[in-house]
Amino acid sequence: MKVLHLLDGSAFLYRSFFALPPLSTRSGFPTGAIYGFMRAIFSILKTEKPSYFAIAFDLPAPTKREEVYREYKAKRPSMPDPLKVQIPVIKELVDLLGIKRYEVEGYEADDIIATISWWALERGFSVKVYSPDKDILSLVCERLVVVNPISGEVFDRKKVLEKFGVPPEKLPDYLALVGDKVDNIEGVKGIGPKTAIKVLEAYGSVENLLRNWQDFLRAFPQANRESLELALSLLKLQKVEGLSLKEEELRLKSPNFNALRKRFEELEMKSLIKELDSLSKTSTQKSLF
Repeated sequence: MKVLHLLDGSAFLYRSFFALPPLSTRSGFPTGAIYGFMRAIFSILKTEKPSYFAIAFDLPAPTKREEVYREYKAKRPSMPDPLKVQIPVIKELVDLLGIKRYEVEGYEADDIIATISWWALERGFSVKVYSPDKDILSLVCERLVVVNPISGEVFDRKKVLEKFGVPPEKLPDYLALVGDKVDNIEGVKGIGPKTAIKVLEAYGSVENLLRNWQDFLRAFPQANRESLELALSLLKLQKVEGLSLKEEELRLKSPNFNALRKRFEELEMKSLIKELDSLSKTSTQKSLF
């Protein structure tokens, strides 16, 4: 069976930047995020030997979620300048590695990953997603797992159910009820994780709950219908309209080893040059690409 590997590039950028000490070249150009990101990519290439691989990135432009809710992710700190300047370099290196890169104005990386995943599953692929974002766990199914790069946990249906008490497809409903502090989404007052599970057992979904609003309101008089509807809409992954997908574009291409070596030399990353040489020797571009 064909396996597609999908990576949340924006999440990896932040993880690499904050997880490592501040690295830089002799001239002062920051390189910590670049180094951490590339090490993660090399690890996937060496251990998984993917045939199909794509990376999705957020764009700085406002997303559709921010257009309907200005406070969406408002509590997150702005991107540090030392990270901003590394992003174009990371994207350049991704391209040189032969990995397909996607970014769509108005959509988050999660939505792009979801759209590609739905497309791939319909065509018989299995999918492996690398992301620490719990929203993406709603995609988990028989042929799709999510790897949390921070904890190393692999989430299949059983693992999601064990962690949250609800199956993957009900995770947006669960989060709409309990709230999501990371994205600045308020839940329903009086509803915590255990109560949310009981509510979903009783109503099946938030949509069904909304159809029986007066009954629900008797148990939770402080609940706000508009707020709950908004939360659910923000937490559901969106299909990216007009995203053209072709199997051949998702296939991992042969890296431009000469250009990569030159860039790693300029960035003063000797250990990544060794990784690159190891990758080049592993297969003569057959087992990996």
